[in-house]
Amino acid sequence: MRARPPYRIALALTAVAIVAGCASSPSSGTLPASSAPSTAPSPDTPSPEPSAEASSAEAPSAATPLPTITLTKKPPKEPTDPQPSTGWVTGMVTRGGKGPCYGMITDDGQRYALYSTEGVELAKGDRIKAHLETTMLRIYCGPGTLMAMTEVEQIK
Repeated sequence: MRARPPYRIALALTAVAIVAGCASSPSSGTLPASSAPSTAPSPDTPSPEPSAEASSAEAPSAATPLPTITLTKKPPKEPTDPQPSTGWVTGMVTRGGKGPCYGMITDDGQRYALYSTEGVELAKGDRIKAHLETTMLRIYCGPGTLMAMTEVEQIK
């Protein structure tokens, strides 16, 4: 028995046409003739007073424009996204061990997930001074900003 694909395609196209007709925006500038308000009163009826509904149905004359993306001719010379601070930072170890992953919270409250292949043993609660650099590795070393720890000094 043969299926009826032309029938199904016609049904799908009809449904799309109905949805597209229902989804048309009334803000396109024209109203259907049946819903357009009459501006000229008939000679038999007195002119109606303007109501709150009529004034709210009109579009505001000074509408604010929508935000747009501005294209530049050249890419920016400096990164536009905030970058984590690199260099020497001081803080407390929140996740220690023999590595390669450690946790640290700095004195100003920034949380870091540190990665180091040096095999330094750090204990939780140690105060350290670490030299941090950004890393291209995409591994999970715990909560915080992932950074590479190139040098570390324990503070006594």
